[in-house]
Amino acid sequence: MNHLSFSRGRESLVGRILIPKFYDPDLDSAKKRAERAGFELVSLGDILQEGALGSRLGSWVRREHYGSGNIPYVRTSDLSHWRIRPDYKKGVSAELYKSLKERQDIRTNDILFVAHGTYLVGTVAMVTEEDKALVLQDHVFRLRVSRSSGVHPNLLLAALSSSFVRRQVRSRQFSADIIDKIGERHLGLSIPIPADEDVRENVVQRVHGILREHAVVRQEMAAVTQSDLGLIPERAGTNHGFGIMRKKLSQRILIPKYYDPDLSRDLVEEEGKWTEKWVSLRELVDKGHLLATTGQEVGKMAYGTGEIPFLRTSDISEWGVKHSIRHSVGKEVYAQYEAKAAVSANDVLLVRDGTYLVGSTALITSHDCPALFCGGMYRLRMIDAPQYASYALLAYLNLPIVRRQMRARQFTRDVIDTLGHRLLEVRIPSPLSTIGTRMGMRVARITGRKAAIRKEIIGIVDTVEPPRPTEAKGRPGWSMR
Repeated sequence: MNHLSFSRGRESLVGRILIPKFYDPDLDSAKKRAERAGFELVSLGDILQEGALGSRLGSWVRREHYGSGNIPYVRTSDLSHWRIRPDYKKGVSAELYKSLKERQDIRTNDILFVAHGTYLVGTVAMVTEEDKALVLQDHVFRLRVSRSSGVHPNLLLAALSSSFVRRQVRSRQFSADIIDKIGERHLGLSIPIPADEDVRENVVQRVHGILREHAVVRQEMAAVTQSDLGLIPERAGTNHGFGIMRKKLSQRILIPKYYDPDLSRDLVEEEGKWTEKWVSLRELVDKGHLLATTGQEVGKMAYGTGEIPFLRTSDISEWGVKHSIRHSVGKEVYAQYEAKAAVSANDVLLVRDGTYLVGSTALITSHDCPALFCGGMYRLRMIDAPQYASYALLAYLNLPIVRRQMRARQFTRDVIDTLGHRLLEVRIPSPLSTIGTRMGMRVARITGRKAAIRKEIIGIVDTVEPPRPTEAKGRPGWSMR
């Protein structure tokens, strides 16, 4: 249950803050339980180096710099599973990077912490050797641990991911215009540090192993979709003009990128490299091999009514579902929408509506079920198909030439973009072919390793998670999948 009301003495108010959730009495109780359970609670500000060396926001970058180069411009949605996503949405030039490098001062073992947004506030990731060159958005903090604190960055990364800390984050993020901000209030977060030295060292080593495994899996994912298939790279620049005959216009669509001749030419060239025929998703649907349906919006009043995940577009990352789901629903809500929006193992979810996330995919595993998915995604389910067809479908939807087809069909509607039914026009190698089976087997191994990473992250966080009250089990802010 949530507190409908509580009282607070005037002398206990902090900095003229009059927002009730900042003084949530359950947080005080949680801190006392943590201390009784053998956790030392230290302020985040005391762990970090002093001033801007310890905590600094990234930089605001003008839109005209987007796409000017291949240096990652790391935004709030680019942090997932403790790492910076390899499929970052915006790149900037080396010149811009050089101009900001000294000021941003980002180093290996720094922690990135989302400062502005809504559900993503508090999301964290570690900077590794692979992330040497990047530009950080002004909605993300760069945190650096002080060596004198005795707290290893790996341990802090895990502790910041605990429900104990995440609930504190929510109590400190206040609405500013259309987004939430935590401001400098993050420095007052109470971080749970296990008193047992062996437990701390175990967490440090397990986090190190996870980050190393991430690197290996990402290399395998890249090999599947790029390096060993001889795929055509993205073309630099923009086609500023071309002609098209009226009779070739489709469904009254007058958006130039839909008819991009460079894309058409590259697609023909790519298909010619394969010994087996490519097919459109519509062909697979018409022949009964694929079921493509959209999800359902359950409404905000259903959020937090139970423990069954409600998957939204922001919960999709790197071919899978994130380890911490933002919203969950109860059994009654699930039963109401099960026929329309339930997922099953081996379903592929594809983001249909949004902006930068459109086209992102995830393979549902048995660990993700039961769950519902939102109306902004397609559920692609292989029917009467070989065993590994769903895995092949996942890989083929992430080929560069296939993602280009999606972007060409991604049109703006009001304030967001949508693929709509145009997704079914996209052509892919057949997941039913012999090559598709071999590809599917390969992807199955990769997704299995990714599922193990997700399970290990949850286990590590549980190690640094102070005990929860039994009466609060499963309520929003206290549970993590």
